[in-house]
Amino acid sequence: MTVSYQSKVSSSSSAGFTKLLFLWRGSLYQVLYRELLLFMVAFIIISTLYRNAFTVSQKEIFEKVVRYCDAFITQLPLSFILGFYVTYVAKRWWNQYLAIPWPDRAMHVITMYVEGNDDYGCMIRRSLMRYLILTLILVLRSISSPVKKRFPTLEHVAESGYMTADEIEVFYSLPKVEFNTYWVPCTWFITLLKEARKSKRIEDSEGVKLIMQEFIDFRTKCGYLWSYDWISIPLAYTQVVTIATYSFFITAIVGRQYVEGSNKMLQTELDVYIPVFTIVQILFFMGLLKVAEQLINPFGDDEEDFELNFLIDRHTKASFLAVDYLAKIKLPLVKDIYFNELEVSIPYTSASAPFKKKSHRGSVHHMPVPEDQHMMFLPEIIEEADPDQSKSRRPSMCSNKNEGKINSNCKDKVNDSFGIMQVVQQRSSSNGCGEVGGFGGGGPNSNAPTKRGGGGGFKQLAQRKSDAAQPVVLVSMTRRPSCNSGQWKPFKWKSSDCGEQRRASVGAGSRPERHQQTNVDLQKRVRPETVMAAAVPAIVPEGHVNTAFVPDRLQRDVWSVPADLSL
Repeated sequence: MTVSYQSKVSSSSSAGFTKLLFLWRGSLYQVLYRELLLFMVAFIIISTLYRNAFTVSQKEIFEKVVRYCDAFITQLPLSFILGFYVTYVAKRWWNQYLAIPWPDRAMHVITMYVEGNDDYGCMIRRSLMRYLILTLILVLRSISSPVKKRFPTLEHVAESGYMTADEIEVFYSLPKVEFNTYWVPCTWFITLLKEARKSKRIEDSEGVKLIMQEFIDFRTKCGYLWSYDWISIPLAYTQVVTIATYSFFITAIVGRQYVEGSNKMLQTELDVYIPVFTIVQILFFMGLLKVAEQLINPFGDDEEDFELNFLIDRHTKASFLAVDYLAKIKLPLVKDIYFNELEVSIPYTSASAPFKKKSHRGSVHHMPVPEDQHMMFLPEIIEEADPDQSKSRRPSMCSNKNEGKINSNCKDKVNDSFGIMQVVQQRSSSNGCGEVGGFGGGGPNSNAPTKRGGGGGFKQLAQRKSDAAQPVVLVSMTRRPSCNSGQWKPFKWKSSDCGEQRRASVGAGSRPERHQQTNVDLQKRVRPETVMAAAVPAIVPEGHVNTAFVPDRLQRDVWSVPADLSL
């Protein structure tokens, strides 16, 4: 029978664990006193022989053996082996308990859906529950010695009321097979359930489904019990743990002896007749091994084994009581004593009054918030421009990663609905090929917070003075009809030298690259409407052609404006 000590450790302030040390039934002393007495007797006999019976030469040989055994003990990884093994066995032990089926859910579902308070209805409900419990008994007879002692044959099962004479006859009429037939009552359960459905004792098909679900769960757990008994922990693993523990036990009898003039690791100057700390080690290691021995098969006769006979009695009485007697009782429907009360006050006894405490409402339930911070509003998120990530967020119209860095960012955004005249400045580079600065804000070195919105390109241009060294270039961009409006391919400006080289190559007969030449003569062409839209003087030096800017499905033009043109 399982030893329960929960009531003795209900309070940690009353030295609960200390009181457990004085219990005998199921204790460490009960399972280990034989090994401990054997160790003490053998240790005392060897110590007495060394002190009183051995000669000088025999003592020298014995001292060498003691030193050898003492060194051998320290080489055993006993703590690791035992700890891992006991952890695995304890986990398996608890899983075996969870695999024991309980008929409570099945009996409630059967009571709910199998109707009829007459004898036939009660017989159906009781027979269904009896078949479930009979299946459990047949499984436990195969794996548990206490249950086998209670039901040695099927006649004892029938005598206890779990089988009828006809059922025993059917059971014996089965052909002899080499496997266990504990599942035969499950077929009787299914047959009876189908008859109950045909006779309209189960009117709802959903009820049949729920009953079958509970039956399958019960049957599955019976299979788990059978599997746990069939598949054990590997024998070699158990042998390794047992040999290691008993090797320590035997070696400690010799290795922990006190010898004169020895320099052992645990040797003390004090002649100790009783090895106290060695006894503590024996209690620890041998105790763990004994715990594993008790837990490895919880269906046996040990103190910590499961009370399976009690479970059989309990399941039988509870099942018949629920599906027969309690199913016929109809209690009157009445109002409870708190029916008209909104705030219910539940009484306590004087012994339980100290346990009534305030409920937990949250760790910050009582945290005050200043009243001047109660106003609610929608805060505006301001994005700060990151100079290191300004280029990587989206492709720029004026970015060129292969030939140089950009020193300015785009100021003006492209309008998706109207064509806008953008104004850029040409900047010369050291190799004679210039680049065009970007459209937009204060450049990559600007750390000021920016908001999304359009710039004032023409207003800034009106305030700018004309400079011959840095002529102004007008770029016309019309509306893009596709959904990707406002996204432009990168482009750059090439110097007149580069343009002369390309024109020379084209004149020589080489095929111009698709992204390096346009079909429009951009040298000295003027579009008055574009110039009037800009309302500012604009100059494009001769030979500067936008060779890389070839938009996709979009018309973009760059015109050269004479330097002497003014509005």
